Amino acid sequence: MSEASPVKEILYEQIDSISEQKIQTEISKNNTVDMIQHIVNNCYPKIIKLHGDQHENFEVLAESLMHYLLTNALIPSQRKVTLKSVEIDIVIPDVRTLVSSPKDALVIFFPKTKNVDAILESLKRIETVQPTKENIWLVQKTGLGLQYKTYEIDNGCSFSSIINDISAFCASRTQSKFKIFKV
Repeated sequence: MSEASPVKEILYEQIDSISEQKIQTEISKNNTVDMIQHIVNNCYPKIIKLHGDQHENFEVLAESLMHYLLTNALIPSQRKVTLKSVEIDIVIPDVRTLVSSPKDALVIFFPKTKNVDAILESLKRIETVQPTKENIWLVQKTGLGLQYKTYEIDNGCSFSSIINDISAFCASRTQSKFKIFKV
């Protein structure tokens, strides 16, 4: 992840140019799709110029933006956790729920590569802790046709709808104690 810092710098320059207050206002108005699209569109030309693996750079952008948005949308999540020696990028709402009730937990995976064999190996490990395959979501620069719900940064940026989809997922679960979201 040699390019993580420049990617995050580009992202936070964009966030600063919009203002945190404006972003929080847009989240509260359920305008996350337009806001994510706007941020990605404005970061895209700068990130495309960076050296290094483009898939890694764009997936670092998406993951960093997700961390920021989950916090600002008050969506319970844990980031960069390890469960049974499996690294998890993001789990919603938390590891305890993932262990006790996998159907009520979401795992979001940012492969940071286009190597299908490496991605499938990681997914196989993730499935050992999240057996509900439809609750494993991938975020990729470009989808690689894998049999998982996949959000793309390219090709229309389906990634822009991920916060709405997470909110819908959480709302459909039984944990009423988590119904404190801004979105």
